[in-house]
Amino acid sequence: MAMGFSSFQTSHLRPCPSYFSLFRACPRSSSSRSLCTPAISRPVLDCKPEVYVGRLRGIQAAKSYNTMISEGKSNDSRYAWRDAVECLRQEKKEVENSNRSNTYSEGNIKTNTFEKADGSNYEKVEVTLYEAHGEGSNVDRVNGYVHDSPDALASVGIDNPIVEKVNGYAHDCSRQGVAMPHRSAKEIQSNGSLLGKTSKVTKGTDSGPSKDEAGNVINGDKSNKKSPESKAATSVNSKEDLRKMLNRIYHKVLIVNSVSIAKKVVGMLKGEYRHLVHACDTEVAEIDVKKETPVDHGQIICFSIYSGPDVDFGNGKSCIWVDVLDGGGKELLLEFAPFFEDPSIKKVWHNYSFDNHVIENYGFKVSGFHADTMHMARLWDSSRRLKGGYSLEALTHDPKVMSGAQLCHENDLIGKISMKTIFGRKKVKKDGTDGKITILDPVEVLQREERKPWICYSALDAISTLKLYESMKNQLSNRQWEIDGNPAPGKSMFDFYEKYWQPFGELLVKMETEGMLVDRGYLAEIEKLAKAEQEVAVNRFRKWASSFCPDAKYMNVGSDVQLRQLLFGGTMNSKDSDQALPNERTFRVPNTDKVIEEGKSTTPKFRNITLHTIGVNLPTEVYTATGWPSVSGGALKILAGKISSEYDFMDHGPDLQSVDDGDACETMSNEYLGNEEIMSEYVDTSDYGTALQAFESEEKGKEACHAIAALCQVCSIDSLISNFILPLQGSNIAGRNRRIHCSLNINTETGRLSARRPNLQNQPALEKDRYKIRQAFVAAPGNSLIVADYGQLELRILAHLSNCKSMLDAFKAGGDFHSRTAMNMYQHIHEAVKKKEVLLEWDPQPGEDKPPVPLLKDTFASERRKAKMLNFSIAYGKTPVGLSRDWKVSVQDAEKTVKLWYKERQEVSKWQEERKKEAKEHRCVRTLLGRARWFPSLTRASRAQRGHIERAAINTPVQGSAADVAMCAMLEISNNARLKELGWRLLLQVHDEVILEGPSESAEVAKAIVVDCMSKPFNGKNILNVDLAVDAKCAQNWYAAK
Repeated sequence: MAMGFSSFQTSHLRPCPSYFSLFRACPRSSSSRSLCTPAISRPVLDCKPEVYVGRLRGIQAAKSYNTMISEGKSNDSRYAWRDAVECLRQEKKEVENSNRSNTYSEGNIKTNTFEKADGSNYEKVEVTLYEAHGEGSNVDRVNGYVHDSPDALASVGIDNPIVEKVNGYAHDCSRQGVAMPHRSAKEIQSNGSLLGKTSKVTKGTDSGPSKDEAGNVINGDKSNKKSPESKAATSVNSKEDLRKMLNRIYHKVLIVNSVSIAKKVVGMLKGEYRHLVHACDTEVAEIDVKKETPVDHGQIICFSIYSGPDVDFGNGKSCIWVDVLDGGGKELLLEFAPFFEDPSIKKVWHNYSFDNHVIENYGFKVSGFHADTMHMARLWDSSRRLKGGYSLEALTHDPKVMSGAQLCHENDLIGKISMKTIFGRKKVKKDGTDGKITILDPVEVLQREERKPWICYSALDAISTLKLYESMKNQLSNRQWEIDGNPAPGKSMFDFYEKYWQPFGELLVKMETEGMLVDRGYLAEIEKLAKAEQEVAVNRFRKWASSFCPDAKYMNVGSDVQLRQLLFGGTMNSKDSDQALPNERTFRVPNTDKVIEEGKSTTPKFRNITLHTIGVNLPTEVYTATGWPSVSGGALKILAGKISSEYDFMDHGPDLQSVDDGDACETMSNEYLGNEEIMSEYVDTSDYGTALQAFESEEKGKEACHAIAALCQVCSIDSLISNFILPLQGSNIAGRNRRIHCSLNINTETGRLSARRPNLQNQPALEKDRYKIRQAFVAAPGNSLIVADYGQLELRILAHLSNCKSMLDAFKAGGDFHSRTAMNMYQHIHEAVKKKEVLLEWDPQPGEDKPPVPLLKDTFASERRKAKMLNFSIAYGKTPVGLSRDWKVSVQDAEKTVKLWYKERQEVSKWQEERKKEAKEHRCVRTLLGRARWFPSLTRASRAQRGHIERAAINTPVQGSAADVAMCAMLEISNNARLKELGWRLLLQVHDEVILEGPSESAEVAKAIVVDCMSKPFNGKNILNVDLAVDAKCAQNWYAAK
């Protein structure tokens, strides 16, 4: 059979009647279900005989009961099909609502056959299930059923089938009695109505669709390629349709633009409606949310409050929209202060932190925090990073997320729609035509010039937030809370949220408000020093390189392309032997020396240089994804090695020991992939790297190692300048008090905190902090800092979860766990401990300032780091193959080490296998306090992906439980009445470390309280089978307290 189907588009707004007249959902018999994998409901399309005219491209129809549709009949029906499709186009023209078109290309094909369904005359045909290349895709390509009985569906109890996409590509279909598979968040509203993108489907003959000379798909004499004018019209119509849908809520919004109206509304909120839950949202101008902190930045132009369907602020209006921009400014906003400050009035937000800060910028506090729907969604499913994320738009357009909502009175409302979708416009090019870039006018302009849709847009945020809150509350309430693997009787995960994450969310906002004081004068000084040392290192490398290639003195040492050409010119590609780097290449660089080229009278801004290889075959161990030798920081460190202090390659240069670890040399590009990702900081134990043996003499080899080490130093210093020294001096992350206010977020899959704008958690390790950047974080005059951190927290968690006797005994006996491992690994350390030249750990007595002999972790810091790496690598399920790469040893040697580690810790091995089994059977693993991390893709994961998921199943209970402990400790500290009385406040958390600030005169008293809170974080108790060790210090700056 052969046929050609013309292209047509299907809208997800609401299909027109004739859409369903062409297709019907087909039931599956018990036999068909046995032949198909029943992981999810598979969409099956049923074409009427008069319009079904053949098969889809590339799919063979299968014989059933010795019958097959004749090829001739298919060809005879082709034009009837075209006429039907044309009618469908015209009828659906009024309801098209999207300017996005997707042509699905070939993906991973799986084929199943369906047998004849009972009670009807179906032909057995082959169905091809299409799995799109994309995250979250659920796209099926189907052939369909042919039957003679129009009433067959009713005979099996299917009355109202709904098919989203037809004619070859179907997303989902729902029908009575069959579970509905997951829909894309952009394709469906929270109330179940269809909305979003348009799918473009092309069907043709076996050889594919015909094309004209320009490559456009044609059907007969007509080209199906849309003209620019047609595309523009579709885009305009789609936006207008969305605006019409959005404007439907306008009659439900009360516009507050005067003090008198505000007083009346606030009276109702604090009176008859105070018992309700109120969703609030603000719109803010004059702020760059990607770069600036909302503390002391931004101006509120409007805000909205929605309290549910039973509220009536007059004339049936249930939502409040307050015009701050033109309705009264700060004076109008202050009228709502009694509402926002009342702790007994429950308020829910989406991203509470932002709204809280911008409101408090006006001089009053926000109280009555009840829930943050972003946190609730993360607690419900922490794996949504690959499913659209946690924006209000993504969440409210996900039917699975919104299935718990009960606000049925708003079923006609759509979910949150992005500002860009409603108000975005194409940037006009110089020739007057629309470009490809979508731009937005400032929000204050939109509020004035697009007033009605803007009011609806901003009011919808509050409405969507309340609906999302209700859905998340219901879904969390239906999930059992487990503590340490045991169900909490009568408790749900919503109880967990109220007990822990709700107060924790409020605490994080307070910590953001506090911020940390930074000494900008000190930062300016170390910036000058860093740039000077960086210039010395650059010149050192250029001087060495120019001895091989004269133009190298002008090269950009930060350019991967130029470095690769210099060091590896002429090298073959590791993946394609037909490709090789040229021996020399010309580059255009800034004309810093003001060279005037021959024949020209002016000094050009740029000049050409020629770089050729140094003429030495440098060994290559790391390659880029495209097969070229890598010049990343880690790869260069392998070449350079670890230069000891006795080899001072610069007269007045910095000590290269400060770039001892390979990961201090940050990559100069984004080309890390594969084996680069697993490179260890311990790349070589000798003084010199692999470049030493590549040169004809040892002296030249040493010079090369020193030069490449200087290049690593350039990279390390650049990372410190760009990631720490410069950002910390920016005014965009500081408030009026010059304190830095970073954003603290619960947005990792394990539940650990993250920080941004700036990332204060990402401070360089002490041994790499060559400029003592932590010293810039200081206490205010008269105050001190307390820095307290857990000792081996995650290993103690592992010992508890696995109930490993060896680990529990080791922690009970005392001593540094990593130091003990190092002592057992290295004979010279064992001898030093035996001779009492070093101590495993020291418990200071009153009046003692330092230990009688050095601690092992100080004397043998490098060996201890390796032991620490071994502990965590094996404990988290790292394989001997991975360890062999890290340690530069054979797999056999690494495997021996792994076996030795597990020999004394068999309980850990058993526990790890149980977690893998749990992930496979339940698609999730849980932390100590019962938070779940879900693995929805496990069944369809590749071998490599399964390995990653299994490692995550081992890591999450450990790392996530450590996050639980740190959270509980912070709540204990925050709720401690004595600390409040003394005036101590939490400022920052860095995983297992907390920082507080308070009066210097009470520092020692406060430190003892903090240690007690952290060692007994569960309501004054420790529920673990192992003690929690806490180390705390007081000082005037962060560096001194470490």
